[in-house]
Amino acid sequence: LYYAATQRADVVIVARDIDVPRAITREDVEVRMLSADLVPSDAARRIEDVIGLVPRAPLLRGQLVLTRALAEELADFRSGLSLPSDFRAVAIPVTAVGAVGGAVVPGSRVDVLATPVLGRAPAGRTTELLVAGAVVLDVRGESGAPFVPRDQKSATLSGDRIASVVLAIPQADEVRFADRIATSTFVLALASAK
Repeated sequence: LYYAATQRADVVIVARDIDVPRAITREDVEVRMLSADLVPSDAARRIEDVIGLVPRAPLLRGQLVLTRALAEELADFRSGLSLPSDFRAVAIPVTAVGAVGGAVVPGSRVDVLATPVLGRAPAGRTTELLVAGAVVLDVRGESGAPFVPRDQKSATLSGDRIASVVLAIPQADEVRFADRIATSTFVLALASAK
């Protein structure tokens, strides 16, 4: 019992914050020993196994490096999500109100409704469902950078607001989306993940 309770295991730990997507270097990680009972099965055990891989999301100093959180190459977006093949990424302008009060985050599935703007859209066009269940790849602020809600910012508050949402849409819909971006406003509705 004593031996089992005191067994230790090597694990790879993040040595410094990695908040910009890039390949992991030797300076980014270190090995520590933890109680074997506390180590997840997919925790990286050797530094050599993680060097050159790219985190799918930001990593914080002291965090365990999990193999499922690493990829061979850089993700398409800071969120760690990649664009599926045969899909296109399109950014549509939205406000927080149009983005479910700001509750839309990368990975959300949304229905996109386009409401024609008087004087820009052809006469007779009405509100339409452009796509159902589209994956949100990223949420961008007015500065063009990834949007970070105020309560998650640390030292300074930039006052950035949601300005656009990047969606994965079928290739066949890209021309229709381009037309609606010029002639419509958008409302997103959260959709079920199934």
